[in-house]
Amino acid sequence: MLARARFTPRLALCLLAALIPAMAIARPAPDKTPHYRVDRVVLLIRHGIRAPLDGEAAAAPLADHPFPHWDTPPSQLTPHGAQALGRLADYERARLVRQGLLPAGGCPQAGSIAIWTNSKSRTIASGQALAQGLAPGCPLAVDHLPEGQADPLFDALDTPAVPFDARAAAASINAELDNGRALMVGMGPAIATIERVLGCRAPCPISTQPNRIAPSADGKGLSLAGPIDLASGTAQVFLLQYTEGLPLRAVGWGRASAADIATMSPLHARLFDVFARSAYMAPRVGGLIARKIAATLTARKAPAFSVLVGHDNTIAAVTALIGTGFTLPGYGRNDPPIGAGLLFERLTDTRTGRQLLRLSYLAQTPDEARHLLPLPQAGAGAPLHPLSLGRCGTACTPAGFAQLIARQTRVLDQAK
Repeated sequence: MLARARFTPRLALCLLAALIPAMAIARPAPDKTPHYRVDRVVLLIRHGIRAPLDGEAAAAPLADHPFPHWDTPPSQLTPHGAQALGRLADYERARLVRQGLLPAGGCPQAGSIAIWTNSKSRTIASGQALAQGLAPGCPLAVDHLPEGQADPLFDALDTPAVPFDARAAAASINAELDNGRALMVGMGPAIATIERVLGCRAPCPISTQPNRIAPSADGKGLSLAGPIDLASGTAQVFLLQYTEGLPLRAVGWGRASAADIATMSPLHARLFDVFARSAYMAPRVGGLIARKIAATLTARKAPAFSVLVGHDNTIAAVTALIGTGFTLPGYGRNDPPIGAGLLFERLTDTRTGRQLLRLSYLAQTPDEARHLLPLPQAGAGAPLHPLSLGRCGTACTPAGFAQLIARQTRVLDQAK
C-alpha cells in the first residue's frame, strides 16, 4: 500500500516559497505604451471663396456665352465664402477643445492663438472669418502687413527675399516638364470637358496649342502660354461659381456638374507644376513659410494654435518641399481646395517627452462649401484627411521636419 502524504506546516512553507517566484513573474509589466497628446498646431490655409480675378478666365473669348456677373468685386472674399470658412472654423474649434488647446467656454487665453494673413484683402477677410469662428465674440487679433505691401512669407518673388533668375527658372522647368509637354499627360478628359462646357468649337485652341514656358517680358518672372494658361484659371472660375452657390443654370451656363468640375480640376493643378511645385520654384515660393512653420513647431514657446492664411500656390509649394501629394474629394490631384489647408500637429508623449509630427489636409468638399453644410466631427465624411510626411518619413519629428525644410530650402541662403 502507498503511504498517505501528511500536510504539515513545513510542507506548506515549502509550497509557498515555490509559488512566490511564479507570482512575481506573473505581475504585469510597467505600462510603456506612448501617451501622446497634441500640444501645438499650425494651420496653413488658403483664403475662402472669392469673386474671380480680373482676367482669370483666360478662355472666356472661346466661350459661346459671356461669363456671369458677380456682385462681389473681383478677387474679394464673398459673404458666402466667409460663412463657409466659419463652418470650417466651427469644426476645428471643436477639435481644439477636445485636445485641450482651447477652452470649452469663454475666450482663449491671450497668446494661445495667433493668426497671420497675407496683406491682400481676401486673405485678411478670410483671417477675420476664421477668428470669429474659432473664438466667437472674443477680441482675437488678425495680424498682417499693411494691405498691398508684399509679404515675403506669401509673395517672396515680389520681394528681394529670395534669389531668382528668370532664364534659369525657365530652363530648369522646361527640362523638368519636357518643354511643357508633360503638363498634358492624362489631361484628355479634363480638356474635353472644359471645351464642352465652354462651347468651344473644333479645332479648339485649348487642345491644339503647345505649352510654352519662358521668362516674362520684363525678365522678372515667368510666362506660360498655351492650353494650361487658357484652361487653369477658367476651370477655377467654374469651381468658384459652384462653391459660391450660384444657381446651377449659371454654373458653366448649366453645363458643369460637380463631377465635371472635379474632372476639370487637374487643369488648375497643372499650373502649380510650373509656378510652385517645380524643383526651381518650390523653395522660392514656399521656402520662407515652410521655415516659419518648422520654427513654430520646434520653438520652446509658441502659440498653441497658429493660423497662416495664404494662397493655393503657397500650399502647393510647401507640399512639394515635403515631398507629398494629395487628392481631396471633389478635386483633382494636387489641386489645393479653396478655403482649406495643411494642418501640422505636434504630438508629445506625456511620459517620455518624445515628439512626433502629424500632417493632415483640412478641407470641405465643394458641395459642403456650396450648401454651407455642418462638418461631421468623425467618420468617413469628416473633413480631416491624413497626409504622408513624404521625405520626413513615417516617424517624422518636429526637429526632423525642420532639418528637412532647411535642406530643401538651402538656395534661400544665397540671398543673404
